[in-house]
Amino acid sequence: MVILETAITKDGTLSVVERDNMLALRNGDSGYSCIYTDNSTYQPIYVPVQYLFEDFACKKNIGRVAILGGGCCSFPRFIIKKYNNTIFVDSIEYLPLIIDYTKKYFLKGIETNKLNIIKDDAFHFIERTTNKYDFIFVDLFVGGISIRQSHTRNFLINLSKHTGKHSIVVFNEYQRTLQQCKNLCTMGIDYFDKSIILKDEENTYYVAFINGEYDEYGIKQYLL
Repeated sequence: MVILETAITKDGTLSVVERDNMLALRNGDSGYSCIYTDNSTYQPIYVPVQYLFEDFACKKNIGRVAILGGGCCSFPRFIIKKYNNTIFVDSIEYLPLIIDYTKKYFLKGIETNKLNIIKDDAFHFIERTTNKYDFIFVDLFVGGISIRQSHTRNFLINLSKHTGKHSIVVFNEYQRTLQQCKNLCTMGIDYFDKSIILKDEENTYYVAFINGEYDEYGIKQYLL
């Protein structure tokens, strides 16, 4: 493993590391972002979310996406490569240093004219934006610790205001328990049509809120 750059921030020590065909941003022992630097379309993290997005895109035309907690654009990289830079993506990241690393290391060789990297607090952004999104990915952490505010009714209300009649909002529930995921699903009943829980091979859960009709058959291997 080669450390390309490192810096100490108020949230921890950030390092850009490279190993074979992978590039990652780490905060101490916690991974923030990871990409394949070769021609791979699918990226090494958030695998169920990538397949959920792909399955949903087969059934609905996705025009605009938001990633709250953009990191170094692992998920936007998948969208850009899979859909040939045809989808507008807003990636919301509050740390300027992460944005600098993203532009310097993580977006080489791909088209980015429909990628909008926004320096902002994700909670403030989703409250103020006038955009509506077909797909929102909530990936909010400090180090390896998820942010409590993401499991509040006010946040769910703001998310629901900025999604359409046919849309999906996905929460990365890394290090949260199944019961915490179920509690989030229960809270979201008032704001979305239904919810599902996904689980990846690393035993990380994802909660997806769905508006409109959607058949989950295409992602059944990840359904809990």
